[in-house]
Amino acid sequence: MSYPSHPGPYGQYPGGPNPQYGGQQPMPSGPYGQPGGFGPPPPSGGNKAGVWVGVSIVVVALVAFAITAFVAPGFLVGDSESQRSANHGTAEDFTVRGVAAQDLGDKVAEALKTGKSAAVTPLLCPDATEELKTFADEFREPQDVSYIEVMVGLGGKHEKEGLTTAVRPLSGSAVGRPDIAGEIPTSFTFVRQADGWCWQDLRDIVGYLEDFHDALNAGDLDTLHSMQCSDGSLGLLSDPLADAIALGGTWTMENHSYHVAGADADFVGGDATLDIGVSSSGGQFCVLTGILEK
Repeated sequence: MSYPSHPGPYGQYPGGPNPQYGGQQPMPSGPYGQPGGFGPPPPSGGNKAGVWVGVSIVVVALVAFAITAFVAPGFLVGDSESQRSANHGTAEDFTVRGVAAQDLGDKVAEALKTGKSAAVTPLLCPDATEELKTFADEFREPQDVSYIEVMVGLGGKHEKEGLTTAVRPLSGSAVGRPDIAGEIPTSFTFVRQADGWCWQDLRDIVGYLEDFHDALNAGDLDTLHSMQCSDGSLGLLSDPLADAIALGGTWTMENHSYHVAGADADFVGGDATLDIGVSSSGGQFCVLTGILEK
């Protein structure tokens, strides 16, 4: 006696298709009643459009960043310009309340032409050196100073923000050296303080040579080296200043002369002579040459 076949689990018939569907296996239903598990893939054109939209957004963002960084407000440009200004110095860097350092130089030149202490004194800094105060108090002789060109943004070891120097010749009697005929190169130092530019120091080249003489006799090599010009030409192959100090003894200054570009002097110690050349071309004094002869 035979029995009809029984449906398998979940209503399927073993060994073949379900007769309910006319001998065909049904396709599993996808979402939203579509045949198949996930439906057909989206058209390829949609992916390209999405990529182009993303690229466009990135480009717009980069353009906006470039404008704000380099045009307005220009935060990147502003930083770099400030740094360049600090490294090199510009007219704006040396201006306080709209008055540039050169304006002070012009005022000092005009005051020196008058030969009056009352015209010079108001231009001094409150902390002016004693040398400059003495010069201003005793100033009585008009000077032939057509201009004073300040040196702003000096390079090398002498550079200092808010400080500028100039060298102009003044008469020996005006700088307290009546025994010296003619004019003597004189250094002017102007500084920027809270209330503007002012005149802080004045020294003549004779005093500079005297300072060198004192340091040489004291064996103060550090001071002598600090008086060298920043180009480093002195002592390129040897150090005449160190060699002179090593000899010891007492040195006397002889055969000194002064000219527009600086001064020359011999320092004699025993059988040795140290020949020194001082330059004033950079708006300040510095020892440019040195030759030791034994």
